[in-house]
Amino acid sequence: MSDTSTSDPITLTPLGPGPEYRNLHVWLPQLFLETTRAGSLIIENRTFTRCIIEGPAVLLPLDGCDFDGCNLGDTGGDPQTLVLRPRSPQSVTGPIPLRNCRFINCDFVGVGFTGTERFQDDMIAALDGTAQ
Repeated sequence: MSDTSTSDPITLTPLGPGPEYRNLHVWLPQLFLETTRAGSLIIENRTFTRCIIEGPAVLLPLDGCDFDGCNLGDTGGDPQTLVLRPRSPQSVTGPIPLRNCRFINCDFVGVGFTGTERFQDDMIAALDGTAQ
């Protein structure tokens, strides 16, 4: 059996406060941690262009979020696999909240989405190709 342990720390290059990110790999837990350390619990007023948005994560888009020309992830033929429905009608704990963020031609990997029932229905329709 080989030894896979290492004493070298994993280091990440800071993503920074934005507001624009281009052609980057964005690890959502890192972005959220940087945002909270800067004093906010919501990632807001950011634009991501041609980025790879990586989880594991669940996003909670609040007001003013757009996903233009994005690949939101592998649905395996069922778009509902990317949408998580909260059990409580009042709030949800754990997802990463976004406000006024725009994603342009981004690829999402290992990312789920949650939100209001209307958001969920709109997301499923968009993923299924039945959006109007």
